[in-house]
Amino acid sequence: MKLFIKIVGIFYLLSFTSLYANDECQPQDLIINKSDLNNEIDQNTATDSSVFIYFDQSLSMQGYTKDQSGQKNLYINVIDDLQQIAENVGNKTYYHSFGKSILPIQENKISQVIKPIFYECTGSAQDCNNQESKIHLPFKMAEANPDGTYVIVTDLFLSSKQLVGGTLNQLTKPLKSILKKGKSVGIIGVMSSFNGTIFDIPKREGGTISYTEAQKRPFFIIVIGNQNEINRIKKNLEEQHFNDPEDQYKFSLITSTPIVQNLTENKLIDENSIRNISNAEKFKFEYLNDQLPLFQFNTDKKRKLNFTIDNKEIIVPGSTGVSGYDVKETLWVSQKLKCKEIDWRKSKFETISQWSQSNDSLSLDLFKEVSLKKLFRGMRYFYVADIYATKPGNLSEEIFEEWSIRDSEAEEFKESNPVEFKTLNLTKIIKILNSVANDEFEPTLIASIGLDFNLIK
Repeated sequence: MKLFIKIVGIFYLLSFTSLYANDECQPQDLIINKSDLNNEIDQNTATDSSVFIYFDQSLSMQGYTKDQSGQKNLYINVIDDLQQIAENVGNKTYYHSFGKSILPIQENKISQVIKPIFYECTGSAQDCNNQESKIHLPFKMAEANPDGTYVIVTDLFLSSKQLVGGTLNQLTKPLKSILKKGKSVGIIGVMSSFNGTIFDIPKREGGTISYTEAQKRPFFIIVIGNQNEINRIKKNLEEQHFNDPEDQYKFSLITSTPIVQNLTENKLIDENSIRNISNAEKFKFEYLNDQLPLFQFNTDKKRKLNFTIDNKEIIVPGSTGVSGYDVKETLWVSQKLKCKEIDWRKSKFETISQWSQSNDSLSLDLFKEVSLKKLFRGMRYFYVADIYATKPGNLSEEIFEEWSIRDSEAEEFKESNPVEFKTLNLTKIIKILNSVANDEFEPTLIASIGLDFNLIK
């Protein structure tokens, strides 16, 4: 009798040996989804286009051009090299100032940008370009010519009234159009010495005041263009100017396409992508129809299955990242084990697994909700998970938070006589940019996996 049981057991195990690598094994209604990612071209293909640089000519910018004793003047150093950096990106560079309006700058006058005289005006206030900072104007230019790369140098010091109603719409409308065309917005913040006057600091009871005691404050380089061009400019600045550990700078990429690639389509999923699965009985890994990474194995009910994705593989470097995911899951089951006899039935389970996220990775606990313990032994199962990014993150708001101050806090902050002055409504500005990017974001398929397994005991 014992010999008979052993023979039956051996036959039972051998019946699993040739279950795989046959089209008849997969469910007939299996659909392998594909992503529609197009920003991979945007990231890796350089363009031969023009670069347009806009310098904020408002009077508060003048303080960056004057050295401050004991402080490092990164503004003069960075702007001095910006012309060379721009030439590495495009085939021709055009220079402008902006304030109340946009004015062209002749190439032989560019050197004045790092001198106090550039920000002065001897005429009437009505005729001067240094009394306002209409930052939406360069964005409108970028909207009109999406093939160009646009660089905006500014202190980004905007009052709340510039961030509401029609004035806000003047900024968000072109931004939406820019993002829809596959472009991104990079924000590079640089802490520099400052020796001048900060104007238009809001008072609690209305009106504004000025401050002249600041020794440092950040300025910003906003780059509108392809992600590869933004990252090239950032890299050049890092290599040339931010070598000292004491140098303070921040970077964020505002984009409606924070996903760099689909792991399945680029075949970056392998037999080790599910932890400890390769030691399972009858394990085999292949790309089904050269499209779906399929893990095939025998298992018992005690096995834990975890699929992990490294954030660096899917998220555009420096971007706001991803804060929400959705997993579309399908599970088929059959009492027949051989491919020619198999008869798949789709289960009614909608949520089978759970995802969790850390700073470094996305983890999918397979069969966490519907555990293997709830499934029947001696059955064959076919499982497919499509993982979608559904919500962009807000990392850029956290990155710039320490440099930001609200309107309601500005007067009290000024009265504390700070050496390092913060930027008015900086977090609010970043939040607005992120909000527009979020509106343009569409759920994106980042990976698909398949499991074909027998629950043997």
